[in-house]
Amino acid sequence: MSAEPIPRALARRPLDGARIAAWFKDHWISLAAAAVLVWIVIIPLAYLIVFSFRSGTAAAPGDWTLANYALVYTSKMTHAALGNTLIYTLMVATLSMAIAGGLAWLVERTDMPYRGAAWVMILLPIAMPGMLSSMAWILLLGPRSGLINVILRGLLAPFGYDSPSGPINVYSMEGMIFVESVRGSTTLFLMLVAGFRLMDPALEEAASMSGARTGYTLRKITLPLMLPMLLATWMYSFIGTLDDFETPLLIGLPAQIFLLPTVIYFTAYLSSSWGLAAAYATIFLLISVVMVVIYHRVVLRRTNQFATVSGKAYRPRQIELGRMRWPALGLVILYFILAVLLPLFILILASLLPFYRVPAWDMFAELTLANYQQLFSNTRVLRAAGNSLWVSFWVATGTMVLAFLLAWVIVRQRVPGRMVLDSIAFIPHAIPAVVVAVAMIMFYLSPAMQWSGLYGGLIVLSLALVTRFIAFASRTSNAAMTQIDASLEEAAYVSGARKARVLARILFPLLLPTFVAGWIFVAANAFRNLNVSLLLSTPQNELISVTLYDYWERQADFSMASTLGVVLVVGLAVITVLARQLIARGYSGND
Repeated sequence: MSAEPIPRALARRPLDGARIAAWFKDHWISLAAAAVLVWIVIIPLAYLIVFSFRSGTAAAPGDWTLANYALVYTSKMTHAALGNTLIYTLMVATLSMAIAGGLAWLVERTDMPYRGAAWVMILLPIAMPGMLSSMAWILLLGPRSGLINVILRGLLAPFGYDSPSGPINVYSMEGMIFVESVRGSTTLFLMLVAGFRLMDPALEEAASMSGARTGYTLRKITLPLMLPMLLATWMYSFIGTLDDFETPLLIGLPAQIFLLPTVIYFTAYLSSSWGLAAAYATIFLLISVVMVVIYHRVVLRRTNQFATVSGKAYRPRQIELGRMRWPALGLVILYFILAVLLPLFILILASLLPFYRVPAWDMFAELTLANYQQLFSNTRVLRAAGNSLWVSFWVATGTMVLAFLLAWVIVRQRVPGRMVLDSIAFIPHAIPAVVVAVAMIMFYLSPAMQWSGLYGGLIVLSLALVTRFIAFASRTSNAAMTQIDASLEEAAYVSGARKARVLARILFPLLLPTFVAGWIFVAANAFRNLNVSLLLSTPQNELISVTLYDYWERQADFSMASTLGVVLVVGLAVITVLARQLIARGYSGND
């Protein structure tokens, strides 16, 4: 029997304990970052998939079985929930992109007046959490006590409309799609506006000189040239809408409209059928794989066919709208009213009422600040706010530190497997947060982890939120790291500095604006997160988002829920303004 050939690299440099120890000593930071990433992403998701083939509970797994998949994939409820999920995500992604694309085109490529003010109006909805937006539209379009419905019934009464409810019912698939499409357009606007700004207008100018009208040029030239970005934006919106939990829970549930996220929540949280919940989660994994394949085949392989940004200097052409300039501005104002003014108005009004009731003129005599006084003296609210601040601080810090180290490993280090780490860091973006939460519950309740005693505490909740936001943090950190010249590090290494010192004294200060921007984004979203918190919070470790949901759904105290919501919106708006000033100061270098 012949001996196997020894690889030439090993033959030249035989491995020994000293060399292995030296390699580990030189790459311990890379190994530590990789170990943390695998621990919070791969291991829980792997355990989730494994448990989908088990019976029993997360704490006491039973026998191996295929019964979970047989029940899930043959159940009429699954088919209905999957159909509702696909209809909801397809419609929301399409309508959100249409709204965002129209707004981006008006702001960047036309002579619409007050485009600077339009920018502000389009961006302000970011400060409105999804849960509060759904609550506000319930108060506005609730079939019986919604403010808009009350007004419409009064206007339609002379024409014979005497129904005690309607005419609009927000508790419907159409209501869910409307609320989420309006709320989700701002993020897509930010993605599309750069594409409209950078697109070479030469082809549009040629069409205009040939006598083509604006509408024809938009359909035949502008939109086809923007196809790769439109497809990428649509897919981003589709995946993001799959993750939507607040709107289906608050608006869909009263109408008995179940989507996959709500089915997983009720299966895992209320019935404790963890195997079934894990089997449901695999549907999301399959959808995510399909979307990634489509993106690579449709978008990435055809990118060069649509290239319009070159080395030639050009100035973006503004399309003259003529008499439509002011109606175009009116559309932006209408969006601002629907996305910000109406929801904020009804929340403020409800917060000033002792208890919410069917709107009438006499209720303005009952306005009071008692709810705010009660809110700031409520020990439960104060404890939940303290827990949320603690979780937000450590989640943001841990997420950005891990993303900073991963960006250094992926962009700077020549270690094997660094691109695998990049792929692992991106996995949570394609997986809904409710699936991540279920995976964390199963893993930390498993017999292998019961010794840690971490389940039910803020640490597991924090780890789940870090997993949720690591994809965003790693993308932004990678992009920032590539913009820093490696010669700065090389000079430090030549001077004898160790890697840890280079990271702390050179790279981190240079990346501080990106770190701070990402930190604030993660902290704000962790503070208001519901889908992870609702599954992982306990009465002793309740977060403010869970308290808000409890006031609304379980106690039906709409006035107190609105009061807490207004305080959250104001707080998030202040944080957003401070963040913008801090980031601008960091990039300008001014004190």
